[in-house]
Amino acid sequence: MKRFKFFYLFVLFFVITVTVYAQSIKEGISSKDITQLIAGKWEIAPNKRASKGSITFDKNGSYEMHEQLHDGSGVGTKGEYKLNNNLKPIRIDLCLGKCGKPGSEWTTRFGIIRVLSDGKLEICTSPDGKYPSEFSDDISDKYTMILTRVK
Repeated sequence: MKRFKFFYLFVLFFVITVTVYAQSIKEGISSKDITQLIAGKWEIAPNKRASKGSITFDKNGSYEMHEQLHDGSGVGTKGEYKLNNNLKPIRIDLCLGKCGKPGSEWTTRFGIIRVLSDGKLEICTSPDGKYPSEFSDDISDKYTMILTRVK
């Protein structure tokens, strides 16, 4: 009976250790390497703002986004992006043109970004020029973008 208890405790310890290690790896990717992770082209899932779209992040800090709105018109923006990995949730600035340029705070989308468990990204912005404090429960919200990497 003592062997069974020892074996049970050993298995329980192993499962907990592996779970904690896997979670730390996941969090490590989402906070430290997100700059490298987001580089490339992403498809934007339909939401209350747009019926489809795409965004491409360059490793050098620039992005280009194209959206088709529900009324059929198209919107394109490009500029620089900045990530702040030191905060939780991670912050992202999607600047129209250059970040930090005088007046850019009026045209910048201030958001938060996270890596979802299925490898997708979620970016949540706000309409008031401030960083959201949390992610919306409604993934179809017009200020939420769910991104899937284009292969």
